[in-house]
Amino acid sequence: MAEEKKIRVLMVCAMGMSSSLIEAKTAKAAEAAGVPFELKAIEAAEMGRWDFSENPMDIVLVAPQVRFKKKAIEQASGPYGTIVLNIDTIAYGMIDGEAIFNQVMEAIKERDAGK
Repeated sequence: MAEEKKIRVLMVCAMGMSSSLIEAKTAKAAEAAGVPFELKAIEAAEMGRWDFSENPMDIVLVAPQVRFKKKAIEQASGPYGTIVLNIDTIAYGMIDGEAIFNQVMEAIKERDAGK
């Protein structure tokens, strides 16, 4: 049986304080679902230096407080087929890793259905 491809997720937030909790809870939800999952959180300031050709990501999650960066992220990641999603505000505020994981999986399912 072929090993399932790991889903690579980058989360962009303001200062990285709440993101570590979200990172842990989302990874736990992925583990419970048996989905190979890698989530890396970075500050919005680091986003401008991210190299999608060297570090491709399946999805970039944009935290509510940095939504204004979404268009620039889409432009930088677009050529690499990366999905850019605003994190659901309520899920983010409630630190609901399961809801955020489900949001990621739904976006991937939609992308893969469109291929």
